[in-house]
Amino acid sequence: MRNFTEILLKPRPIAPYRAIDSHSVGRIKKLAKKLKGRSIIHVNSAFKGGGVAELLKSQIPLEKGLGLNSRWLVLRAPANFFEVTKKIHNLFQGQPGILTDKEKRTYLKFLTRAGSELSGIFKQSKNSAMFVIHDPQPLPLVEYLPDHAAVISRLHIDISGPNRLILDFLRPFINKANRIVVSNKAFRLKGVASGKTLVSYPAIDPFIQKNNLLSSRAAGYVLKKLGVDTSRPIIAQVSRFDRWKDPLGVLQAYYLAKKHFPNLQLILVGSLRVEDDPEAREIYLQIKRQIFADSDVFLITEKSLSKADPDRVVNAVQSGVDIVIQKSLREGFGLTVTEAMWKGKPVIGGNALGIKAQIKNNKEGLVVKNPEDCARGIVKLLRHPVLAKQLGKNARQTAKKKFLMNRLLEDFLKLYAGLSS
Repeated sequence: MRNFTEILLKPRPIAPYRAIDSHSVGRIKKLAKKLKGRSIIHVNSAFKGGGVAELLKSQIPLEKGLGLNSRWLVLRAPANFFEVTKKIHNLFQGQPGILTDKEKRTYLKFLTRAGSELSGIFKQSKNSAMFVIHDPQPLPLVEYLPDHAAVISRLHIDISGPNRLILDFLRPFINKANRIVVSNKAFRLKGVASGKTLVSYPAIDPFIQKNNLLSSRAAGYVLKKLGVDTSRPIIAQVSRFDRWKDPLGVLQAYYLAKKHFPNLQLILVGSLRVEDDPEAREIYLQIKRQIFADSDVFLITEKSLSKADPDRVVNAVQSGVDIVIQKSLREGFGLTVTEAMWKGKPVIGGNALGIKAQIKNNKEGLVVKNPEDCARGIVKLLRHPVLAKQLGKNARQTAKKKFLMNRLLEDFLKLYAGLSS
């Protein structure tokens, strides 16, 4: 394939999820039986570094383990394409601005080539494949599939207040999909038939290395290797370097909280190898300039990990710190929030719709509006460890009930079955 890279993943059994919810597994197997052999093709823009890739790394192997012929195609696009799609992403989340005619041509030119290739892949499937197009980057590919092809547009980002001009540009592509799946009822789009739009929360996989429960001793060992002093209070944000994730706001909150806890440490974990996010390095450099020589701030990327397993490091950070922060300004759904919840950690989340669907203020964590609020939350939880522990306990129960992969699979199998009939 010239315009796609296929990510090959081995099937995984659903059986371990019986320990989570045996009734759910029973329903999943019953649904999957009717879909055995059905070809499902997921298309997105990156195979690592973002939430969509994180989801597909588990969803696709589990679908295959259930007997579906699920595949994962990633756009193999030039850098200028991703510069435009990052702008589209920002505009779709409400940033002011316009997409120029030149940018539209860059976006559509590559997708015209990719669309022709995808049409051939559909024919190879004997016109039976179902497509799940993830986020706006590959969205216009729907134009190159025949009307009888079943297409799902899965929009993961916060589109509660989109830039009107970008919505007008993207709406015809969205409307061509048979179903639109969003992460929050507030993300339903105007001008799109309401009956076509479904809400399904993203989910995490508790059986992968990143989410296996680590002992405090094991987590502490990894943190010490990173230079962190585990005898002192630690806060962390694990997220891509993106202005919507507001890492600079986290840094500001840290410095405000440090006035009350001078020995406070901050860990910021992010990726610089996100293929569809050309702004990541710029944000990273801004953070680096602000922390300057502060030895209590640990800025962790692939480069600083050397030979360490990134998933194990993320697990250790989320398991070993006192508080996990996700101070997003916009968030479709924070997978890192659920990861921390599953590990029984209190989360301080930004006042974003996706995060407020995950944590209720003073129940699973705290919801904050600005760096000052965030700093007060940090101080509050460090001063009241019993409260922090209770919030973490509540968070784990909520994650188990609502945000694990078995529930997501059930949602999608029902969706596939509905479109198959």
